[in-house]
Amino acid sequence: MLDVPIMGTNAPREHQRVIRKLIAGLDRLYVLGDVPYEPFPETMLDEGRTSPTPDVLLYDAVSDTDVVMIEISTTKGVNGDFKKVSELVDYYGIKEGFVYNYKTYNWRKYKLGEGEITTNSSFCDSIGYDLNEFLK
Repeated sequence: MLDVPIMGTNAPREHQRVIRKLIAGLDRLYVLGDVPYEPFPETMLDEGRTSPTPDVLLYDAVSDTDVVMIEISTTKGVNGDFKKVSELVDYYGIKEGFVYNYKTYNWRKYKLGEGEITTNSSFCDSIGYDLNEFLK
């Protein structure tokens, strides 16, 4: 059993603004057919039981798998959030996990089977887009 604290809803406006921008940009690409994964805000990873709910989740309906997860954080929480994201990526077999610190505008990226990626850490290989582009 995975021992990761539940990711709950975090309500600061700036936090929610980042989620909104990511969802809006990713959804536009999904609707246009430019990316095959549907974006969801704060959706359970395991619908069969109480489970973590990342801020943004990219879902592949064809294979019924979660492909990318994004957690929005602040400076004080970024290390703990990155630890949670890396554990969830490994446990659930999610291809990529990101943590975005909206106070410093920095990204951290974790990739299944590779660990932390420190170069170009805002680029999402699964969709071929830099996630920073959605935050402008």
